[in-house]
Amino acid sequence: MFEQGFLGTGAPLYLDIVTIYFAILPFLLFGGIAFAINRNHEMHYKMQLSTFLLTLVMVVIFELGMRMSGGFGKYMEDVNINETFMFGFLIFHILIALISVVLWTILIYSAVKEYKLQHEPIVKSHKKLGMIVYAGMSMTSFTGILIYYFLFMH
Repeated sequence: MFEQGFLGTGAPLYLDIVTIYFAILPFLLFGGIAFAINRNHEMHYKMQLSTFLLTLVMVVIFELGMRMSGGFGKYMEDVNINETFMFGFLIFHILIALISVVLWTILIYSAVKEYKLQHEPIVKSHKKLGMIVYAGMSMTSFTGILIYYFLFMH
């Protein structure tokens, strides 16, 4: 997990895996959305729930890896980039990620409750919140890839 990854950047394996996953995440989300657009709600439900759960697994892998390897500061030691900029960018990334994951959790919970348990929807506009979550998770992916770039592709 901590050996050198496969992307040739010097980043550890776990960061390469997580970065590749987050690079394809917007496409996975869009694939799930396409099922809804085509009125295949069962596949939309399965795809979005699977993507959500896999994303949570990737976040756990990332968090454990970061903690066990010494954290963000350790990776900053080898980089010639403004620390104030990097920490500001990191805070921006984390805020977008947290807000997006909280909204995504609400969206998933509401969808499960409405779709599988046949209750009244918690979220009045599933589509609107879904678009916000898609934008937020896409921005999270993009900023995460930029952080990887700043730290390992210098």
